Amino acid sequence: MVVYLDMLISNAITLVRETCMLRHLSINTEKSYIHWLRRYGAFLLNQRALRSASSVQKMEAFLTSLAKTGMSASTQNQAFNALLFFYREVLKQDLGRVDALRARRPAGVRQCPSQAETYQLLSAVNDIYHYPTRLIVHLLYACGLRVSEPLNLRLKDVDFQQQRLFIHQAKGNRGRAVLLPQCLIEPLQQQMTAARKVAEEDRIAGIPIALPGLLAKKYPWATRSERWAWIFPSHEICRDPRTRTLVRWRCHEGNVQRAVRVAAVRCHLEGLTPHCLRHAYATHALQGGAFVRDVQVVLGHSHLETTMLYLHAEPGRVMSPLNGYSIAAVHS
Repeated sequence: MVVYLDMLISNAITLVRETCMLRHLSINTEKSYIHWLRRYGAFLLNQRALRSASSVQKMEAFLTSLAKTGMSASTQNQAFNALLFFYREVLKQDLGRVDALRARRPAGVRQCPSQAETYQLLSAVNDIYHYPTRLIVHLLYACGLRVSEPLNLRLKDVDFQQQRLFIHQAKGNRGRAVLLPQCLIEPLQQQMTAARKVAEEDRIAGIPIALPGLLAKKYPWATRSERWAWIFPSHEICRDPRTRTLVRWRCHEGNVQRAVRVAAVRCHLEGLTPHCLRHAYATHALQGGAFVRDVQVVLGHSHLETTMLYLHAEPGRVMSPLNGYSIAAVHS
């Protein structure tokens, strides 16, 4: 029975990989789904009583076991989404109403550093491991980007004439354009010159550029095209996690996270992460008078309610309706 279940889990993982590729989901999403499917399979191996239970009952038992460990609501929901994808999209099962299994996340406002603290952090960030992490971190705050978004930039994604960056492979596969501040144009141009040099060396050496989805099959020439070269290429070549061919990948998120962590310690701002700079961008833009609908588009939020979380309540802005009333009338 154990061997049989192991085979089922292995087959399930293969199906998840194929479905993720078919739907053009990111490699990080694929890895997350497979991680939770492995844990789910390991859980079911030790639960004889659940072998005849329904899919919903198995999911509920697994999610309950995660909750008992003190796992956060966001992590529980990550597991929930992975299992939901497996049953609905891979196995094509109709689970009915299962939203009750989703963990409730506590309501709260987004916390972020002040503008002075943000500038202090940016001035303290250094390049590490010979990667331009200082420029990347400045882009996070300047454009309100997620940590992976500047790293996914290709040479073709920059329009200096209109001072715009075109963001692809974003969360939910939603692309968008963001404004590039004048102060970052020159350092970005210098980095793109270095990126072109790497791309040319790879072209001569026959090393292809990693492309998203199945573009490498559809457009084989693009793997050697300078337009598709990474702006922030990795120092070493590696194997594509899906095709297993040797390719040039881009700088890893861990380098940026480490650069921010080191700078935060230096500035006595421990706990700040690259994503805090995205929060800071939204909060400071709204405080500066930006229209919330415009900020929603720049951040790539599907729902306005998500952007509204950055509108921190300020009781001091609410003037009393009694202002302007004569105090003499109170004594009469």
